[in-house]
Amino acid sequence: SEKFDVPVLGQVPLVQSIREAGDEGKPALVSGDGPSADAFRGAAEALARRVAIRNATQDETKRVEFTRV
Repeated sequence: SEKFDVPVLGQVPLVQSIREAGDEGKPALVSGDGPSADAFRGAAEALARRVAIRNATQDETKRVEFTRV
């Protein structure tokens, strides 16, 4: 993040249970509480805060319309 001057929104531990739960279709956050769920929840909350700040302080982005060809 320092190289590109962007904030770190969160860090997720590299643990086997996260990979296994994902392989089984059960994301860590859905499993309830614990360090893995807390890490994902914290990153999601940080992202939501950054989006809210961006939306409150900058002009609305232009919407890109797609048409079928």
